[in-house]
Amino acid sequence: MGTYVTESGLKRKTLQECRAEIENALKQAFGPSFETSADSPNGLLISQLALGFSNAWELAFEVFASRDPAQAVGVSLDFAAALNGITRQSARACSVNAVAFTLDSSATIPQGATAIRTRGNLDFTLDSSVTVSRSSCEKLMIEDDGSQKNTDYVFHFTFGDVTLNNSTEQSNLYRLRQLIIVAGGKAEFYGGRLAVWVDGSTVGITGQLPDDFNIYAGNTGSFTAVTEGLQTCDIGELDAVSGSVTGFDAVYNFVVGVPGRDAETDEELRVRRAIYAQSIKSCGTDPSIEAHLLNDVQGVTAASVTSNRNMTTDNEGRPPKSFEALVGGGEDYDVAMCVWKNQPSGIQPYGNTSVEIVDEDGDRQMISFSRPRAKYLWVRITYRLYDEETFPGVETLKAAILQWADIEYNIGKDVIPDRIYQGIYGVPGVGQCSIEVALTENLTDSPNYVTDTIPVSSTDYAVLSTDRITLTPAT
Repeated sequence: MGTYVTESGLKRKTLQECRAEIENALKQAFGPSFETSADSPNGLLISQLALGFSNAWELAFEVFASRDPAQAVGVSLDFAAALNGITRQSARACSVNAVAFTLDSSATIPQGATAIRTRGNLDFTLDSSVTVSRSSCEKLMIEDDGSQKNTDYVFHFTFGDVTLNNSTEQSNLYRLRQLIIVAGGKAEFYGGRLAVWVDGSTVGITGQLPDDFNIYAGNTGSFTAVTEGLQTCDIGELDAVSGSVTGFDAVYNFVVGVPGRDAETDEELRVRRAIYAQSIKSCGTDPSIEAHLLNDVQGVTAASVTSNRNMTTDNEGRPPKSFEALVGGGEDYDVAMCVWKNQPSGIQPYGNTSVEIVDEDGDRQMISFSRPRAKYLWVRITYRLYDEETFPGVETLKAAILQWADIEYNIGKDVIPDRIYQGIYGVPGVGQCSIEVALTENLTDSPNYVTDTIPVSSTDYAVLSTDRITLTPAT
């Protein structure tokens, strides 16, 4: 070890040490009577020289410390993390697969067509063009125009004809849904319209279209938010079309979007590097698979792996000698490939999502993993205003609560009502509040509000939207 680089690190000189060293050198050169008092010309010069030397020592220390990920910042931390094969995550926009619909018999919806997430009025643009044909598409959407019905209607679906008998009811969609299911199709209500599809195949409608109904045809496209940052898109939130793009008449996302994120901070990168460095030492373990999913797959925001090493099915339904990777975000194929590359030999991956991948030898492998299930959070708040501050309004308060919730509620995070105060009291003018919460399986379920903590399973996550926040001023 040298004089300054010791076993405990770099021994840097202080400003006082630098000044004393310069003074001693000058007095040795010019004699002990050489004037070095602080207010003398020589002293002022010495002070400037000492400051320069001290800054150089500080720089040397920063360069030395930058080799240590625990102390490095900025670009230096990027270099340190790169030694572990980790790259800082840049800011990313939220993306979502949604079905683009047309009322025309066929249409090509161009790249750049804009859809709107109605919560927060956030624009999403179509990543690449989508071609749709009414005779063969992924989904049909049927809308009752509300006119009186006085005739029989025949729908010539590709899976079979469906006849809706004469009725004077304003809406026949509920009867039509049952008839479609009997005929072999699938049908469910979304956003007031009846979606029709066939599992594992395309669907279509041909011939003369029934009067008094609007029939949309749609195929899936990828939409990306126009702004980067921490944004989410829950099922059904991308449901409006912006502008007047010919043939682009409706849109709906039947799946949860991949959340956006802000640029990874130094602390986030430091923690992720440490977890990865520790976990990667043991290939095929649960922590190792988690680390690879979080670091190797673009768009993954959360990952949890649980193994069942017993010879019986566990309480969560995992088969004997299997493991389940619960993954939030990322493309299905990319996630499946990562699971395949890092799974322990002879242990079967299990989950609610199965994807066929092609391995290094060109063989096809069916890989399973799970996606977290959304549970719908409802919040009811009674509030008083603090008259010494200006309250910006209920919409601002809702937005603040939602912004906090987007960060708070990741996979398996319980709903604790008192924590919601963190999102409330950043808004000026808000005084005392009382908070009630509810969690439902479906959007159509009636919420049962409570004031106690609501447990959330390790396979679920709570999701909130502004239309499920009720704000009532106290009387």
